[in-house]
Amino acid sequence: MSPIATSILLLLAGGFFAWTMIQRFGILWKLKPENRIENAQERADALVAFGFGQRRLLDEPVAGLMHVLIFSAFLVVSLRTITMFGLGFSRGFHLPLLGRGQPLFGPYYLARDIVAVGAIVGCGIAWWRRLVTKPDRITLSWEAHFILAMIVGLMVTDLVFEGSEMVLADTRDAWRPISSFAADILAGLHLSPAALVTVGAVCFWAHLTQILVFGNFLPYGKHFHIITALPNVYMKKLAPSGQLSKLDIEAEQFGIGKATDFTWKQLFDAYSCTECGRCETYCPTYVTGKPLTHKQLNQTIKHHVLDCARTLLREKDAAEKLPVLVGGPIAAETVWACTTCAWCETACPVFIENVPRIIDMRRYQVMVESAFPQEATLAFKGMESQANPWGLDRGNRAAWAEGLNAPLASAGGDYEVLFWVGCAGAYDERQKKVSRALVMILHEAGVKFAILGNEEGCTGDPARRLGNEYLYQTLAQANVETLNKYAAKKKIVVQCPHCFNAIKNEYPQFDGHFEVVHHAQLIETLVREGRISPSRQIPEAVTYHDSCYLGRHNAIYEAPREALRSVPGLKILEMPRNRRTGFCCGAGGGRMWLDEKIGARVNQNRVDEAAATGASIVATACPFCTTMIKDGINETGREEKLRVLDVAEIVASSLAPANTAAAPVPATTPAVVATS
Repeated sequence: MSPIATSILLLLAGGFFAWTMIQRFGILWKLKPENRIENAQERADALVAFGFGQRRLLDEPVAGLMHVLIFSAFLVVSLRTITMFGLGFSRGFHLPLLGRGQPLFGPYYLARDIVAVGAIVGCGIAWWRRLVTKPDRITLSWEAHFILAMIVGLMVTDLVFEGSEMVLADTRDAWRPISSFAADILAGLHLSPAALVTVGAVCFWAHLTQILVFGNFLPYGKHFHIITALPNVYMKKLAPSGQLSKLDIEAEQFGIGKATDFTWKQLFDAYSCTECGRCETYCPTYVTGKPLTHKQLNQTIKHHVLDCARTLLREKDAAEKLPVLVGGPIAAETVWACTTCAWCETACPVFIENVPRIIDMRRYQVMVESAFPQEATLAFKGMESQANPWGLDRGNRAAWAEGLNAPLASAGGDYEVLFWVGCAGAYDERQKKVSRALVMILHEAGVKFAILGNEEGCTGDPARRLGNEYLYQTLAQANVETLNKYAAKKKIVVQCPHCFNAIKNEYPQFDGHFEVVHHAQLIETLVREGRISPSRQIPEAVTYHDSCYLGRHNAIYEAPREALRSVPGLKILEMPRNRRTGFCCGAGGGRMWLDEKIGARVNQNRVDEAAATGASIVATACPFCTTMIKDGINETGREEKLRVLDVAEIVASSLAPANTAAAPVPATTPAVVATS
């Protein structure tokens, strides 16, 4: 042991590490501020559950086990590494309570031996995945093999050093079974005491050198996440998944156009990407061959910002000298491909916020560059002039309800529920049937309700997700004013998950605080309370398609299924990708109004999966999903075997007068026809 050598190693490695981190974190200091320290208790709880507890990683047994084994070793062996650095200065150094004969000596070293072997096993699993099974989402690189070798080297040098010490002291220890095993192997080699000292010294200095090289290498590759992951989990987004940031439309800068427009947290996210590829597994853009993979986008952002580090750190007018992002390192097609389904954010073990960053890039493209897909123009104009993306006459917004006894809230009658119909429910011929089915259910249950009629306008969800924040805020503020007048103390029921998300999660940004339920939730409640009793037999098989904005963004998975289970004779078949891992229909993020020109069509991919279940009905709870699934059925030539119905239509059909013989639900529900 040599205090001088140890000091030199620490000074050289520590100095280089400090220089690197000053560069990395100095860039963060130059970016836009963002508050990520409020609600410390909630953040601490998340850190324990998802950081130290590895909750998201354990969703995948093999990969999760691999990571837990390696992560656990880092937590436990780090104390041993500190001890070994201390030994470099003093032969008898030990941490408090961990010295020989002290209370935690035995339990700690038993844990150390176990996790060290576990880490070696974990690295073996990682190598097997990279060299044998080769999952599509894993990016093969020399860096991964280098890091794995370093981890194994750290564990082996520690165990062999301990074993050599045990042989020289002629002792074995039940608390240190693996170290004792290493000692037995060394003893079996019949090495001289001098040779054992040399073996121990080589392992000792190799361990210290490896940990210092390892630490300095981390910031230069994807394993930077070893440093940033836990802080990133602590600083995770606490707002609802479906809530985007409220843009200051009076500001001079909108969204993200150049590297200087990122907040420090958005770059910290890129630093923290592990390249695990979990974001790709159920990503509709990646699966169908679109030019967007969030893993690659994170790497592109990180490398671009690091390439611009000199300008960012030293130039006062850095923004003027930096290149634009979209159309530069990031292709425009990448930014517009995202459906905002949130799979990537649900899957990411370190809580990287991919969707808000993409929306910020769209905001810059729309509000600064006026560069956006041509098809979006009609949707923007329609929302601006007629408060619906199709540009249909706002004066006809209540025409769907003629003859249905759907009173207007403006009439001043008594009602317990305000039915927010939505643009599709009011204008789309297919979705009008769902609106009518829901009205029938409300009447059957004796629920007093009202509609806004022509006073209702688009929630603005398509405008916000397409980057037109100014238009969104105009629509949102008008709707909040209307809802505050008619629904301040009422329950709002909506049939569109995008409307549901906007009113529930985003309107509070405009002082609009309302109780909102989706119609599937309301139907489930009415059945449970006995206010409606589906009785007509429907002897068919149905598979339920989870809407991203109802499911992943708002965690409503069981209510639609419970509503379907209430229908006698109906057999529910689950698609392999369901609930949290459900597959997008392709219409979210404003994609409903954009052409899908690259790769396979997302809706056809989903329809193929639905058809494979053998079901004759695809049940939906979203007008976007209904449209996309219906189109997918037609495009794949399955019109005779498969059809799509909303949950409300199926339940309403079962409420029709019972016949002597059960019959399947026809393409147009009799109950709906009867009320129209």
